[in-house]
Amino acid sequence: MAAHTMTVDELRDLRLGTLDSAITDWRTMSGKLERLATGGDDGASASDLATKANAADWKGDNATVTRSFVTKTARQFSDAAAEAKSVLAILSGAHTAFTQHKADLQTAVDDLAKRNIYVNGKGGVVASVPPPMVAGDADIHEPTDTELEVAQARIDKILGEASETDRIAARALRQLASNKYDFAGEGSESLKNADAEQGRADAEYWRREIAKGHVDEWSQEKLARFNEVLEYQKDNPAFTETLAVGLGADGTLQFWRDLADPGQGHTPDGARAKLLGDVQENLSMSLANASHSNSPEMEAWKKDVIAAGSKQFGHEGILVKPYGFQIMSNLMVKGKFDSDFLDDYGKALYDFEKGKHYDPASIWGNPLIASQLDYTAQDADGEHGGPGSDPMAGYLKAVSHNPEFATELFNREEMADYLLTEREYYDEDDPYGKGDGTVQSRDALGKAMLAAGTGLNPDEPHVLESYEHTDAQRDAFTGAMNRLAAQRDDFPPELRDDMALLLGNYGEDVHMTASSGDPSEGPLRYKELLEVSKQVSRDQNSYGLLMEGVNQAIVTDIHAEHKGDPMEELVRAGQTVGFMETVRSQAIDTDKGDASWPAKWGYHVIGGAANFIPVVGDAVQRGVDAGAYAWQLEEQKRIDGEISDAKGNNFALRQTYLKALAQEWMDANPDHKWSNEDDEYLVRKELGAAAFDGNDTANGTVGA
Repeated sequence: MAAHTMTVDELRDLRLGTLDSAITDWRTMSGKLERLATGGDDGASASDLATKANAADWKGDNATVTRSFVTKTARQFSDAAAEAKSVLAILSGAHTAFTQHKADLQTAVDDLAKRNIYVNGKGGVVASVPPPMVAGDADIHEPTDTELEVAQARIDKILGEASETDRIAARALRQLASNKYDFAGEGSESLKNADAEQGRADAEYWRREIAKGHVDEWSQEKLARFNEVLEYQKDNPAFTETLAVGLGADGTLQFWRDLADPGQGHTPDGARAKLLGDVQENLSMSLANASHSNSPEMEAWKKDVIAAGSKQFGHEGILVKPYGFQIMSNLMVKGKFDSDFLDDYGKALYDFEKGKHYDPASIWGNPLIASQLDYTAQDADGEHGGPGSDPMAGYLKAVSHNPEFATELFNREEMADYLLTEREYYDEDDPYGKGDGTVQSRDALGKAMLAAGTGLNPDEPHVLESYEHTDAQRDAFTGAMNRLAAQRDDFPPELRDDMALLLGNYGEDVHMTASSGDPSEGPLRYKELLEVSKQVSRDQNSYGLLMEGVNQAIVTDIHAEHKGDPMEELVRAGQTVGFMETVRSQAIDTDKGDASWPAKWGYHVIGGAANFIPVVGDAVQRGVDAGAYAWQLEEQKRIDGEISDAKGNNFALRQTYLKALAQEWMDANPDHKWSNEDDEYLVRKELGAAAFDGNDTANGTVGA
């Protein structure tokens, strides 16, 4: 059973005044006991009593029984004073921590209320927008799904930290009160000290349990208890380092090997497989936390784990023996690992693959070493568990969770070439098959590439404020675009959605390049952008993600402050629409033998790219939503056969979308001479002509 997490109501209603009174009482008690133990105003103390008892010339039974009783009793006063001091320290630390937790909660609730986000008593967040009859004509902000995700994460973090304080303090106090008839004289000097002591104790307990062997025979209840400890100790360095060092590098790898795939036909499934997925993620986060330690013991563990990558780990009497790299990479699927460790591990994995002179499928997909090591994914039937045979998959997941290192990695020519163009990826579920399924390691490559170019962890919600990037992030993005554009129609399908999100993250640059009068003048290389956009558009969902980002960039540009005639923004909008029509047509033309593109289209949900594109003001957001609705509506009509899909006829195809953009431009520029209702035709005609120009430029670039 998982540990209880505090609710908002529980934290709000926490009576710190009562705790403050208890602290005052214990401070008084601690002072009195300290005086009894070491000496009061009159000089009498347990310490004096013990000194005199030991110095006295006892005879007979007094030499044994009485002296022992007196000295033990005197020691109890000292122990009682020490425990009272520890109780005081724990209560004081808890009071300070809870005061901060309550303040953090109130600040968060107040901040979110300003964004029309309500936090309920259980800690859930919901949009709270006044109804029209209340709001009237006021400009009311409606929170996006991404804003709600970020808000929920913020509240969860505060409640989680408060729950941790409660757990640590309660456990420390229970430990002090565990002996009914004696004072142990042992206690924590502070709440932080108690946390570390508890972490080390838990790690040592489970190290001993693991050392007994036969971990595959652990009951479901015992495995759940282990997972619960991992869950609440995964960010405690005292626990994570003690566990890793205690197990040792080989012991860590053998443990997961034994637990994940016992062999002899006993591969976990059902509820146990699902629980193993939780264990795998929490153990990964624990090891990630430990990797940031620079102690000599952890430095040795990290080096030993990397050295063990080329070793094989099996069971007695079973031929199947996966490599250490395969095991460890499956323990890197969650958490932010230390950059230096990721660097050293990645170099060792690269050297091993290159040194074998075989393609990865032949190295890692060999049936004689294949095991079931990954329980984080589910198959079509919802069952947890898979081979996890390609160590590059887990490694690249770890890279994506450390965006700073991801950026650095993808700016290294040798590694970028290897990962994006040279390495042969394979379907772990069918390494020697046709490879028509999802290639897990290449899917992880896409996430790492996305992290490198954006500086964001793809698995965490974000609310961005601008399109700004560091030079290193931009270099990682353009380097990936250059390498993937060169692959043309061999562009990996697994990278389409990630590249769509990456392009949306650079939406301003994409829009300025797609709409440039001279293709050589844009911030990006026009031909590469055209090719990559085409490849992305071969998948309808990825095309939808790309259009979300591009549409937002267009509408944002329409509303931005510019010098000169606003007609420039109108023309640029049309040219980018023409560019996007061209890449869509080229994508369908490339796969014209495959009729699945239209059949796969499901009404695209707005917000899929929101994690990677900047938030805009409410007025602009309404324009973004209106534009997105228009092009989606048009897309659906095209798929339903209501409008033609003839190439080049952009103005006819995009009437609804162009009309929405024209109206948005007129609303954003009410003082322009063409913003009169009677001039709407002129605006739409100009926009349509620009779309033709964008179409012609794009087609001319590829010789169409």
